[in-house]
Amino acid sequence: MLDLILAILHHIFVFGLVATLAMEGVMLKAAAVDPARLVHVDARFGMTAMLVLAIGVCRVVWGGKGWAFYAENPFFWGKVALFAAIGLLSIGPTLLFFRWRKTAAGGTAFTPPAGELKRARTWVGVEALLLVPLLACAAAMARYPF
Repeated sequence: MLDLILAILHHIFVFGLVATLAMEGVMLKAAAVDPARLVHVDARFGMTAMLVLAIGVCRVVWGGKGWAFYAENPFFWGKVALFAAIGLLSIGPTLLFFRWRKTAAGGTAFTPPAGELKRARTWVGVEALLLVPLLACAAAMARYPF
């Protein structure tokens, strides 16, 4: 039963991760960017990523398949590497969002510099694209060995 509960939680938080990343993408394409809201959504993205990681570790340690299954599974390691890459890529937008919020707090009308906005959109887009092979690794991992 614990394995089922962990699997359900893991999937729910992964969907939450996808949703918050999609929200960031939409917010970055809006006519007026709200840095305070971006920081809030980005914080939710980070918290959700930490929950995905924590539940994932719990699945490895206490789940039904056991550590041996994961240790020998190349798709597991691919999934871990892609998750880490997404996490590292998310640092750039996070720092921009904080800088934008600080600048916007000065009381004057704020529009992010075009170059920074484009960079943030690119980073968030690459993060979203990396979710595709991550999810493919998850599906392959569950069926390994073929």
